[in-house]
Amino acid sequence: MKPWKAKKSLIRTPKFTTTLDPMEREVLGNLAARVAEALMERARSAPKDELAEMMDMPTGHKEAPTDPSLARLLPDFEREGDEEYDGDNALLRSLHEADIIAGKLSNLQVVGQATGPDSSVEITLSEREAHQFIAGLNDLRLYLAAGKETEDMPAEDRDNLVEWLAFNQDSLLSALIGD
Repeated sequence: MKPWKAKKSLIRTPKFTTTLDPMEREVLGNLAARVAEALMERARSAPKDELAEMMDMPTGHKEAPTDPSLARLLPDFEREGDEEYDGDNALLRSLHEADIIAGKLSNLQVVGQATGPDSSVEITLSEREAHQFIAGLNDLRLYLAAGKETEDMPAEDRDNLVEWLAFNQDSLLSALIGD
Protein backbone atom coordinates (compact mmCIF):
# COMPACT_ATOMS: atom_id res chain seq x y z
CA MET A 1 0.00 0.00 0.00
CA LYS A 2 1.16 3.46 -0.82
CA PRO A 3 0.66 6.07 1.91
CA TRP A 4 -2.49 8.17 1.64
CA LYS A 5 -2.08 11.58 0.00
CA ALA A 6 -4.31 14.63 0.06
CA LYS A 7 -5.17 16.23 -3.28
CA LYS A 8 -6.17 19.80 -2.56
CA SER A 9 -7.71 22.25 -4.98
CA LEU A 10 -8.80 25.85 -4.76
CA ILE A 11 -12.12 25.04 -6.42
CA ARG A 12 -12.99 21.56 -5.20
CA THR A 13 -13.04 19.95 -1.80
CA PRO A 14 -9.94 17.89 -0.98
CA LYS A 15 -9.73 14.27 -2.04
CA PHE A 16 -7.64 11.57 -0.40
CA THR A 17 -6.00 8.85 -2.48
CA THR A 18 -3.94 5.71 -2.12
CA THR A 19 -3.05 2.69 -4.19
CA LEU A 20 -3.41 -0.80 -2.76
CA ASP A 21 -2.00 -4.05 -4.07
CA PRO A 22 -4.79 -6.22 -5.54
CA MET A 23 -4.40 -8.67 -2.64
CA GLU A 24 -4.63 -5.85 -0.06
CA ARG A 25 -7.81 -4.55 -1.71
CA GLU A 26 -9.34 -8.03 -1.67
CA VAL A 27 -8.40 -8.73 1.96
CA LEU A 28 -9.71 -5.34 3.12
CA GLY A 29 -12.97 -5.76 1.21
CA ASN A 30 -13.52 -9.30 2.47
CA LEU A 31 -12.79 -8.30 6.06
CA ALA A 32 -15.22 -5.37 5.86
CA ALA A 33 -17.90 -7.71 4.48
CA ARG A 34 -17.23 -10.27 7.23
CA VAL A 35 -17.52 -7.74 10.05
CA ALA A 36 -20.59 -6.13 8.45
CA GLU A 37 -22.26 -9.54 8.24
CA ALA A 38 -21.54 -10.22 11.93
CA LEU A 39 -23.06 -6.84 12.87
CA MET A 40 -26.12 -7.41 10.67
CA GLU A 41 -26.65 -10.83 12.21
CA ARG A 42 -26.49 -9.24 15.67
CA ALA A 43 -29.09 -6.63 14.63
CA ARG A 44 -31.37 -9.27 13.05
CA SER A 45 -31.28 -11.42 16.18
CA ALA A 46 -32.46 -8.60 18.45
CA PRO A 47 -35.67 -9.39 20.34
CA LYS A 48 -38.82 -7.69 19.08
CA ASP A 49 -40.54 -5.15 21.29
CA GLU A 50 -44.13 -4.47 20.21
CA LEU A 51 -44.33 -1.09 21.94
CA ALA A 52 -41.05 0.05 20.38
CA GLU A 53 -42.25 -1.07 16.95
CA MET A 54 -45.50 0.88 17.38
CA MET A 55 -43.46 3.97 18.32
CA ASP A 56 -41.06 3.31 15.40
CA MET A 57 -38.12 3.04 17.81
CA PRO A 58 -35.24 0.70 17.01
CA THR A 59 -34.35 -1.74 19.77
CA GLY A 60 -31.38 -3.96 20.40
CA HIS A 61 -30.30 -6.71 22.70
CA LYS A 62 -30.19 -6.21 26.44
CA GLU A 63 -27.14 -8.43 26.90
CA ALA A 64 -23.64 -7.94 25.56
CA PRO A 65 -22.58 -10.21 22.69
CA THR A 66 -20.95 -13.48 23.70
CA ASP A 67 -18.55 -13.36 20.74
CA PRO A 68 -15.45 -11.48 22.01
CA SER A 69 -14.97 -9.71 18.66
CA LEU A 70 -18.52 -8.35 18.63
CA ALA A 71 -18.33 -7.54 22.33
CA ARG A 72 -15.31 -5.33 21.54
CA LEU A 73 -17.36 -3.44 18.93
CA LEU A 74 -20.43 -3.21 21.17
CA PRO A 75 -19.09 -2.77 24.72
CA ASP A 76 -21.14 -2.13 27.85
CA PHE A 77 -22.20 1.43 28.61
CA GLU A 78 -20.95 1.19 32.19
CA ARG A 79 -17.36 0.87 33.29
CA GLU A 80 -16.27 -1.33 36.12
CA GLY A 81 -16.52 0.65 39.35
CA ASP A 82 -19.26 3.01 38.14
CA GLU A 83 -22.26 3.48 40.38
CA GLU A 84 -24.77 0.95 39.19
CA TYR A 85 -28.52 1.05 39.02
CA ASP A 86 -30.33 -2.17 38.38
CA GLY A 87 -30.82 -2.62 34.64
CA ASP A 88 -29.22 0.63 33.45
CA ASN A 89 -26.74 -1.06 31.15
CA ALA A 90 -29.40 -3.34 29.65
CA LEU A 91 -31.74 -0.40 29.06
CA LEU A 92 -29.02 1.72 27.45
CA ARG A 93 -27.94 -1.19 25.26
CA SER A 94 -31.49 -1.94 24.09
CA LEU A 95 -32.09 1.74 23.26
CA HIS A 96 -28.80 2.52 21.50
CA GLU A 97 -27.34 -0.69 20.09
CA ALA A 98 -29.33 -0.55 16.83
CA ASP A 99 -28.12 3.01 16.14
CA ILE A 100 -24.53 2.11 16.97
CA ILE A 101 -24.68 -0.88 14.61
CA ALA A 102 -26.20 1.31 11.87
CA GLY A 103 -23.33 3.80 12.21
CA LYS A 104 -20.72 1.06 12.09
CA LEU A 105 -22.38 -0.50 9.04
CA SER A 106 -22.39 2.87 7.29
CA ASN A 107 -18.63 3.21 7.90
CA LEU A 108 -17.96 -0.35 6.75
CA GLN A 109 -20.04 0.30 3.63
CA VAL A 110 -17.62 3.08 2.63
CA VAL A 111 -14.70 0.64 3.08
CA GLY A 112 -16.57 -2.03 1.14
CA GLN A 113 -17.49 0.27 -1.72
CA ALA A 114 -13.92 1.55 -2.01
CA THR A 115 -12.50 -1.98 -2.06
CA GLY A 116 -15.35 -3.97 -3.60
CA PRO A 117 -15.05 -6.32 -6.58
CA ASP A 118 -15.83 -3.54 -9.07
CA SER A 119 -13.26 -1.17 -7.56
CA SER A 120 -9.76 -0.50 -8.78
CA VAL A 121 -6.63 -0.66 -6.67
CA GLU A 122 -6.65 3.14 -6.56
CA ILE A 123 -8.93 4.53 -3.88
CA THR A 124 -10.14 8.13 -3.85
CA LEU A 125 -12.26 9.44 -0.99
CA SER A 126 -13.94 12.72 -0.12
CA GLU A 127 -13.19 14.19 3.29
CA ARG A 128 -16.44 12.83 4.71
CA GLU A 129 -15.75 9.38 3.27
CA ALA A 130 -12.20 9.52 4.65
CA HIS A 131 -13.54 10.04 8.18
CA GLN A 132 -15.91 7.08 7.73
CA PHE A 133 -13.09 4.99 6.24
CA ILE A 134 -10.92 5.68 9.31
CA ALA A 135 -13.77 4.70 11.64
CA GLY A 136 -14.36 1.55 9.58
CA LEU A 137 -10.66 0.63 9.74
CA ASN A 138 -10.77 1.13 13.51
CA ASP A 139 -13.72 -1.25 13.83
CA LEU A 140 -11.89 -3.82 11.69
CA ARG A 141 -8.82 -3.54 13.93
CA LEU A 142 -10.89 -3.91 17.11
CA TYR A 143 -12.80 -6.88 15.69
CA LEU A 144 -9.62 -8.70 14.67
CA ALA A 145 -7.61 -7.87 17.78
CA ALA A 146 -10.33 -9.20 20.10
CA GLY A 147 -10.83 -12.37 18.07
CA LYS A 148 -9.29 -15.69 18.70
CA GLU A 149 -7.06 -17.72 16.43
CA THR A 150 -8.97 -19.68 13.79
CA GLU A 151 -7.97 -22.16 11.12
CA ASP A 152 -8.40 -19.56 8.39
CA MET A 153 -6.42 -16.92 10.34
CA PRO A 154 -3.62 -17.95 12.68
CA ALA A 155 -2.59 -15.50 15.41
CA GLU A 156 0.52 -14.29 13.55
CA ASP A 157 -1.46 -13.48 10.39
CA ARG A 158 -4.14 -11.73 12.45
CA ASP A 159 -1.53 -9.64 14.25
CA ASN A 160 0.13 -8.67 10.96
CA LEU A 161 -3.24 -7.66 9.55
CA VAL A 162 -4.02 -5.56 12.63
CA GLU A 163 -0.67 -3.79 12.20
CA TRP A 164 -1.34 -3.18 8.50
CA LEU A 165 -4.78 -1.75 9.31
CA ALA A 166 -3.16 0.53 11.91
CA PHE A 167 -0.65 1.77 9.31
CA ASN A 168 -3.46 2.36 6.82
CA GLN A 169 -5.49 4.23 9.43
CA ASP A 170 -2.51 6.31 10.58
CA SER A 171 -1.56 7.18 7.02
CA LEU A 172 -5.06 8.38 6.15
CA LEU A 173 -5.33 10.33 9.40
CA SER A 174 -1.99 12.03 8.67
CA ALA A 175 -3.22 12.97 5.18
CA LEU A 176 -6.42 14.41 6.70
CA ILE A 177 -4.52 16.47 9.27
CA GLY A 178 -1.94 17.63 6.74
CA ASP A 179 1.68 18.55 7.24
